[in-house]
Parts: sequence; C-alpha cells; structure tokens
Amino acid sequence: MTSAQHREPGSHNAPRRNTDLMAMGLALILGGASAAAAPRQQPSPKIWDVQLGTPVGELPEEAFVDPACGTNGGPPGLLIGSFEQFERCRPESSGLREIWFRYDDEEEYIARAARDPDAVARNNAMLVLGQPVILSLLVDRSGLAQGYRIITDPHADEELRANAYMVAITFKARFGADNWACADAPPAQGETPIAGTFVKQECRKVADGRQITVESRHYYKAGQALIDPNTGRPTVNQFESSARIQLVGVDVLSK
Repeated sequence: MTSAQHREPGSHNAPRRNTDLMAMGLALILGGASAAAAPRQQPSPKIWDVQLGTPVGELPEEAFVDPACGTNGGPPGLLIGSFEQFERCRPESSGLREIWFRYDDEEEYIARAARDPDAVARNNAMLVLGQPVILSLLVDRSGLAQGYRIITDPHADEELRANAYMVAITFKARFGADNWACADAPPAQGETPIAGTFVKQECRKVADGRQITVESRHYYKAGQALIDPNTGRPTVNQFESSARIQLVGVDVLSK
C-alpha cells in the first residue's frame, strides 16, 4: 500500500460504521448477545454481575480464570492462582488491589477446533462491541470485591482498534443516559485529531451507591502521525483510540 492509498485509522466508511456501532452498543449492552446465542446453556457470569461486597472466595473461579495482579490496562502481572491470594498484589492509592482475570474460553477453543467461524465469534467472551478488552476486579483489604475496570485492549488490530473509543457509548448506555457529568479536555501539546475527530472525554455518574467513570480517547499522540515524516511511509498502529470504565462503591472511595 502506498502513502497515497493509506487511510487514516477508522476513516473508511466511518459514518456508517459509527452508526452501526452505536446501534449495536445500545442493543447488545456489553455483549449480552453472546449468551443469548447459546440457549442450551445458562449464561456465563460476567464482570458486571459481581455484586459489590462479594467475598473473593465466592467468585465463579470456573468462569473467571487465571487471576493475576492487574496493571491498569497493561498486561497481567504476577499470577496468583486464586482470587483469595489477592494480598500478593500491591494496593493502589485507594487501598484497593486490582486483580486481572479473563473469562473461560473453552467454548471458543472448541469452536476453533471445529473451524466454525460463527461459533468462534459467538463464544469469544473477551469482546465488547467487537473490541478485545482487559478485565479486572478491585478488591479491598478484607477480600471483598468493591468494583471493576474494563479497558479496551491497546494491542488489538489497527483497523479494529480505530473504533475502540466508541465502546464508551455502550459503557454509558448500561447505566442510563441521564445525570452524566462529562468534561472534554483540550489537546495536549503535539496531540492532533484523527481524520478531523479529536476525543478526550471523561464522564462520571453516581448511581445506587456506585461511582462510574467512563473515559474515551481518539487522537494522535505527540510524535504520532498517519505518515512517518522521516521515511514517508505509512505508520502502523500509531494512534490512540480507547475506552475504559471503572465502577467503585462510593463508600469505599470516601474512606
């Protein structure tokens, strides 16, 4: 592909794609269609099913697997073997410990072995609105789950990741359209729009004793661009596009 042919991330059919994503987000509400596609089985528990104050010993370890110390959107840290080993992870400034995990992917592997792409798509549980995500629970010193984080994966394929910021619409939709307090930050030095679109937003809401924070990002960071100025060649995956949600009990934050 030549420089003239290289498109900015997400620019191809962007209006139609964004409209489709918004419609899917409101309909799926964090990928709920995956469970509906397999009526033979009980839906697997998801991160948003965990009630605040649940002891980590009661978490569904057959569904939430490979717990490790979380790194706030980065790769998993120290593997801890069991959620009950949460104290092996360093507490954050809030006093909570972030425990990374993933959903059990046995059904996905069965579908891959059968070479059934439709079944693979249905059973890939680590997706939200088609975006790979990173999951973690926030655990207090008493071993109680007091919140969670969901963050789009920064290592996803370029064409897919270009629309990761749109997942923020779905995150907010889960908690209703009203009473969000949103702030749009201006570009920092060197940050520029992607195809004319710059998004750097944080939204907060308090509901039912929970503080929910949703962030979305879509821009070139300082030093990033569509074309490398030194070589004149297209860059690869050199842009910011992400969404994240954090939910934490208000009582925990006030301590």
